[in-house]
Amino acid sequence: MNQTGTKSKKGLLQLIKNAFAGLSQCEEIDLKESYHLHGTKVKVPIHCYPLQINLPPDGKALHLYPESLTNAIDNSCNSNSFIVFDPETYYKQISGFFRVGDGEKLVIGSQDKERQRTFLNMQPKFSDYVFSITNEDGNLIFRDYSPKAGSCMSPLLKDKKMMRVATWRRKKLKRIAKLFNGEIAALQKDRALNLIQDVNRIMENEAFREKDMAGNPGGVVRLPDDMAPFIIGDLHGKVDNLLVILSQNGFLEAMELGKACLVILGDAVHSEEEGRFHEMDSSILIMDIIFRLKQQFPQQVFYLRGNHDGFSDEIAKGGVAQGLLWKKALNKIRGKEYRKEMERFYDLLPYVAYSGQMVCCHAAPPTSKTKPELLVNIKNNPGLIKELCQNRLQKPNRPGGYTKGDIKRFRKLFNLSADVPVIVGHTPITLDNTLWSNVGDIENHYVVYGGYDQWIGVMVRLGDKMFPLTYPVEPLLDYINSLAE
Repeated sequence: MNQTGTKSKKGLLQLIKNAFAGLSQCEEIDLKESYHLHGTKVKVPIHCYPLQINLPPDGKALHLYPESLTNAIDNSCNSNSFIVFDPETYYKQISGFFRVGDGEKLVIGSQDKERQRTFLNMQPKFSDYVFSITNEDGNLIFRDYSPKAGSCMSPLLKDKKMMRVATWRRKKLKRIAKLFNGEIAALQKDRALNLIQDVNRIMENEAFREKDMAGNPGGVVRLPDDMAPFIIGDLHGKVDNLLVILSQNGFLEAMELGKACLVILGDAVHSEEEGRFHEMDSSILIMDIIFRLKQQFPQQVFYLRGNHDGFSDEIAKGGVAQGLLWKKALNKIRGKEYRKEMERFYDLLPYVAYSGQMVCCHAAPPTSKTKPELLVNIKNNPGLIKELCQNRLQKPNRPGGYTKGDIKRFRKLFNLSADVPVIVGHTPITLDNTLWSNVGDIENHYVVYGGYDQWIGVMVRLGDKMFPLTYPVEPLLDYINSLAE
């Protein structure tokens, strides 16, 4: 490393020493210095370097890394947000983490114990010990609440440790570039037609779907319980949002191993950005990406039909007839044969996916009386299709919307317990978020929306339960394509 970098590291180490002045040293972990906290509170003014925290009673190690929005691309550090995770599992499998953003506090040991045990792989005894991390005014404040046991903290200054998250993430981005043969771009006409025809052949006998009475794929996907689903909502042409999910956590690797599956809750097309309702190029590109994923992972990628998945003149936003514009764009750019194949794709789509740990659809559970065989044969029931694809939560101005009782009945249709999450998309609760829990004051009811331009949410199974995770959106498309140059 150059001399300037060495001086910077020595200066940082001295800064940490000063911050921890007066504290007794604990056993050295794997770095130059470590510090022992006994019921004390310290302030550490660093932002671009990770730390290791060892908690009693058994020295459980956690890592705290800066969550830079561009760290994986250019090694810069421009984020005040940090993530806390178990380094033993974070790099190896689909796993959870905690985010400590500016002005936020994480208390380990006394709050949200189930998530902490699952995300951080903590032993049951950990609840007897409390440790907090606060991100405040450009400083990280650590507090140890146990004067007897105490905890150890160490700066991770070695290159391999310091850049581990960024290196890990860059490998994933390269993996995606390789998966897409070095370029993520709208396909040429002939290649696009071959791709969608191949996907439709897969859809005709799609995995985990019972046939309807006509011998066609039914409306329900029954996912195996040994396959962990991760679920994203309406993308509305947000290509980078999808790429973020593919390049985060262990999602892509788990799909390659057949241990996880991606479920998209419909409406990948049609921009929802003001002033871009007419734009269809992003819709073409994102469907090309989804089709290539389906071709590559026929038993690990599932797309549920949403209300924007079609060419109806009723599909509109802000007075713009997006359904008709979508049809016109495909006819012009890809040709009528391709457009017909897209219609065929829509006709082949399922409407509901479930496993022993969750049930999901695009918009809403049925409000009318139904049963599993009617959902399998859903093509014979346009009213049921409309409920699943277009309905919304009941409100004073929406008396026909779904209710807590409908959520309860939806679970019962598939013999699922009361704590199993019901997950829908379609209706973002606010305009500045991506995922909402216990929507409508209904426990274990989630709305996930993939079209927000700053965050992308995902519902994912960890262990035997579903949990919400969110990731910052990054400009990945151009970077991934640059990896092939």
